[in-house]
Amino acid sequence: MKTIALLFLIIGLILAPAYWIYSKFYTGKQTAMLTLDKVAGVDAATTIWRSAPFQLQPDMAPVGLILQLDASFDPTADDHKPPIDRYNVTLSKQGESAKPLLITLKASSSAEGFQNFKEHLLFIEKVQAGSYQIEVSPASDTIMKVGQMRLEIRQNLQEPNSHVVTGGIVLIVLGLLGLIAI
Repeated sequence: MKTIALLFLIIGLILAPAYWIYSKFYTGKQTAMLTLDKVAGVDAATTIWRSAPFQLQPDMAPVGLILQLDASFDPTADDHKPPIDRYNVTLSKQGESAKPLLITLKASSSAEGFQNFKEHLLFIEKVQAGSYQIEVSPASDTIMKVGQMRLEIRQNLQEPNSHVVTGGIVLIVLGLLGLIAI
């Protein structure tokens, strides 16, 4: 029984989180990696990060936009309260801006003093041809200091199949229940 429960747990971990991460961040083909330019404001709260304009075409669909950033912070901070920052991300097409997307960046630990974040911003299923640009601005006071911010553009990205992920979660639960019952 223990072997079957462990097998369910391992298969579930492969089908749920591993498959989901692979689909979201590694399928398709990387089209571009753009470094966002820092547009200095009066203080850290008014600093904006802006990408160079980039072109998207319908044959690239579906397209994924992934924000990658390197941040540093005080390593002596309380490890039970790792730093959390919130940013507004605005996508614009030929000068016309969409509603800002709020993202939250939470460090996993305060001990190291730095963290690399990879945030899946958008999955664009039907792409309209044109020139696009991303702008990132703090939604509130920031704790972490951003060293570099990059935008990865992936074409022909695949969304994870929800049935596979759900099946993986069910196997994880069955495996854990089997291990607890033993």
